[in-house]
Amino acid sequence: MAPTVPTDVERLQRYYDTSSKYFLAPVPAPLDRAVAIAFVNGNVSRTTSPEKMRKLMRLAVFYDLRETAPAFIGALTGAEQDPADFLRSGLALIALAWIGDQSQQSRAQEYYRVLQSRANVDLHRDIMLEVVEAFGPREGTGAHRQWIQAAIRSLEERRRQEQANRNVQGANLAEEKIKALSEYLNIQLARVDRAFALRQMIESLAPAGQIAQLVPLSLATTPESTPQLAFWASMRLIRLAQTAREQIAAAFSAHAAELVRPGQELFRARALRAAEFFGHPVAAPDSAWLGGHPDTGADPLVLRRGLIAPV
Repeated sequence: MAPTVPTDVERLQRYYDTSSKYFLAPVPAPLDRAVAIAFVNGNVSRTTSPEKMRKLMRLAVFYDLRETAPAFIGALTGAEQDPADFLRSGLALIALAWIGDQSQQSRAQEYYRVLQSRANVDLHRDIMLEVVEAFGPREGTGAHRQWIQAAIRSLEERRRQEQANRNVQGANLAEEKIKALSEYLNIQLARVDRAFALRQMIESLAPAGQIAQLVPLSLATTPESTPQLAFWASMRLIRLAQTAREQIAAAFSAHAAELVRPGQELFRARALRAAEFFGHPVAAPDSAWLGGHPDTGADPLVLRRGLIAPV
């Protein structure tokens, strides 16, 4: 007897219930859009755990589920207190940055700035930066940078007080935090600024020019690529595929052909899977070769009907 093929609802529930701590749980693809919308709307709430909210956010962003934006808005409490609250709201804002209409995005940006003003730099700056990167150049890093700079000024005042009180340990702790935040500004936030400049350049191009830039960026075969930029490029390509699917598939297939050389196996496999994802049939020799390079679950542009086992 042939194995039973799971329904889209079953696949989504399995994705949702799998612990990300122990298993790679990439978004299943393809899915019926209506089923995905109903699933997100039925599970996003103010009590959804951050782990599950991240999965719902990823699902909504991947399939551009604009119909679920009101659910993510409804998850914003305006009364975040513990780290889980800030993380949950931050993830809802990331979803809105991708799927919200102009009004919803403006509302989400305003919410982000207020949320950040109440957040703790030590505890919440990672999720705040994720929100900044989701909004991209239209939000920029200005408000986030000012938040970090205000924290540095506060720490500098604390250091002076500790030094005046001859509390060497307290002064040293403040100094360590100042150095860490200064490094964050000069290295991590500078990286985001460079990424935003690249994103703006790419978005200014005609679709064909965008595809030529986005394909290698999504595969991380360019020096500029980072995990964040690769994700952005992948999601951008999914949206461009509404009118340019064949061109995108052909670009990935051509890029895969350029990667037939030692040391490029990982990138070639990514390119072949992405070409298949966008509708380009994989030739028999390439398909056989892919069989020896299993999907790890780390790349978004892959057709998947099941979960990826732990590695």
